Amino acid sequence: MKTILKGLGVIIVVAAALIVGVIIIVPLLVDPNDYRDEIEVKVKDRTGRELKIEGDIALTWYPWLGFEMGSVELGNAPGFKAPVFASTDKVAIRLKLIPLLRRKLVMDTLEVHGLHLNLEKNSKGETNWDDLAKGGSEPGEPAEPGRAPQLAAFAIGGLDIQNANISWSDAQAGQQYTVRNFSLTTGALNPGNPVDVSVGLDLQSTEPPMSGRMEGAGQLEMNPDTQLFRAIGFNLDAGFQGEQFPGGKMELSLFTDLVADGKQNSIRVNSLKLNTLGMEADLTLSGQLTAEGPKFSGTLKVPDFSPRSMLENLGQAEIETADSSVLASASMEAGISGTDNSLALKPITMKLDESNLKGEILVQNFARPAIGFSFGLDQMDADRYLPPPKEGEPAAAGTPGAAGASAGGLPMETLRTLNVVGKLAAANFKVAKLTVTDFNADITAKNGLIQITPLSAKLYQGVYAGNIRLDARGDNPKISLNEKLTGIQAGPLVKDLQGEEKLTGRGDVSIQVNAIGAEPESVKKTLNGNAAFIFRDGAVKGVNIGRMIREARAKLKGQSLPPSEEPEQTDFAELTGTVTFTNGLAKNTDLLAKSPLLRITGAGQADLPSETVDYRVQAKIVGTSKGQGGKELQELRGVTIPIRITGTFSEQKYALDAAALGKGLAESKVKGIIEEKIGASTAPSGTTSATEGVKEKAGEVTDKAKELIKGLLGN
Repeated sequence: MKTILKGLGVIIVVAAALIVGVIIIVPLLVDPNDYRDEIEVKVKDRTGRELKIEGDIALTWYPWLGFEMGSVELGNAPGFKAPVFASTDKVAIRLKLIPLLRRKLVMDTLEVHGLHLNLEKNSKGETNWDDLAKGGSEPGEPAEPGRAPQLAAFAIGGLDIQNANISWSDAQAGQQYTVRNFSLTTGALNPGNPVDVSVGLDLQSTEPPMSGRMEGAGQLEMNPDTQLFRAIGFNLDAGFQGEQFPGGKMELSLFTDLVADGKQNSIRVNSLKLNTLGMEADLTLSGQLTAEGPKFSGTLKVPDFSPRSMLENLGQAEIETADSSVLASASMEAGISGTDNSLALKPITMKLDESNLKGEILVQNFARPAIGFSFGLDQMDADRYLPPPKEGEPAAAGTPGAAGASAGGLPMETLRTLNVVGKLAAANFKVAKLTVTDFNADITAKNGLIQITPLSAKLYQGVYAGNIRLDARGDNPKISLNEKLTGIQAGPLVKDLQGEEKLTGRGDVSIQVNAIGAEPESVKKTLNGNAAFIFRDGAVKGVNIGRMIREARAKLKGQSLPPSEEPEQTDFAELTGTVTFTNGLAKNTDLLAKSPLLRITGAGQADLPSETVDYRVQAKIVGTSKGQGGKELQELRGVTIPIRITGTFSEQKYALDAAALGKGLAESKVKGIIEEKIGASTAPSGTTSATEGVKEKAGEVTDKAKELIKGLLGN
């Protein structure tokens, strides 16, 4: 037994000595640089590419089995433009020898310094690494059956990649990207354990032209056995420059905390934060890959930020608004759910300054989106967000002219692709100086047909109801409106609409019109349809027809009226009329206004394209001592007085026809004289007949009438 044990001891000592000898002697006797040419030939035979090893190859045997190489170049595949596929300044790989004998891979830090990698795709769609990816055995050598022995475990001391440069050229897409100064360092890579990672790179591209810098750090965890991947507190900061970015630059930071489970085909984003332009967005999400496809749900939060500051960070010029305090605060929160072909944001809560919006959006079929939405607004004054009027100019009002001047052409292609069903509601809303409450609208758009119906609101103590239709299916869009205003207080409505209270009274208005065209001018030129209106117990501001008549009457008599403090308005008990629109020309022939003093009729037209008015009013004194100076105008009772209105929509001129007034006044006097003389005449008894008496009196009347007309007209 002692002999056996002694023999085993000798064997062990000899074996140990041999191992030590190999470790010590082999590096002294074997120089890997002697095999440099053979290595280059082998690579040429297997890949068809030139390999150049210019630096020395250094081997280590114990406790690390490894090598270190200096400058190395691998040629590009034939037919590609770059002369070199890859080159390095230094590559170092070291493995622990003893664990490797037990099928355990324990690697020291893998070092790759000064890597230059040129990746290309030619016009045929072929890449310059296709041949390398195919792999395989040596030419003429069959592949070995079965699988290679599996490692029982592996561990890597880390990665150290410094000063790497990678270029990507795509001849098919005409794109070229370049990554420079790429660095990646990690701690020890042990499956199932978090590892510290830091990365940095410079990025350049030609299409679109862009350059930038990205730096990131955090912890990553990968476990092949459980198929788990984790990113724990990973931060990425980036800054880009390019014309496509507002202001020529974009800076952002990204924070992520997520878990991906390969076995469960699931991902959970505990937090994904994006911070850019003074705005932060925080996304939490969970997703699952099912037999029907991927599904996900989560929340998106955008905490309070300043839209005005964000726009300034974008490099935009300062936005001038009618109210400089707006765009100070905004926020959003939404629930998110969806699939690979649908997205739902429900519920959505958004805030802009003092306005709150709540609702939901559903998008289906991303290739041809079908959109459904419903939103409710508590209150908003949209005019606060419009540009202020320029110095010396009046504030923009909601007149047709103002709307036409500011509006642009309709986006026809976009309208034809819309597939939308939605609802809008607003408790209190102001736009174009018009204030509405309880606003509700149903909107549908499909295949170029857009309809807003029903459309309703309360405004100015009355009710609005209507529907709007836009048919964009043809070459020229067709627009139709059918609207009714009931019980509207005209005074505040007209004042808000035009800036002046030109009409007061409570009234009803209906309008049915249609037009063709995508541009405002085309719409005005093709407007056709009709409208009707009736107003009660109001006044037309800006003109006092009663006083105009009195002043003209006094002037005809060579007199003047004393100054008056009565308002510049013409009162009416009722004002009615209809309007027909023919290719942008609005005509009215049946205006009728009734008041205790006057009966007013009117006829004329308004040209919408040129925004001009040509209208004639016929005013008749009805003979009453009440009303606007009626007692002074008794002598004009029954006389028709014409007034002409000309000018533009924004500024009208009123002119009374003084000659016609004088003629009417003269005719009124003549009529009075005739009635007086004829009524007082009787036939003389005996010798003179009644007929002769009338003829005699008629001659006197004619003479007096001539004198009267001459005096009135100054002839």
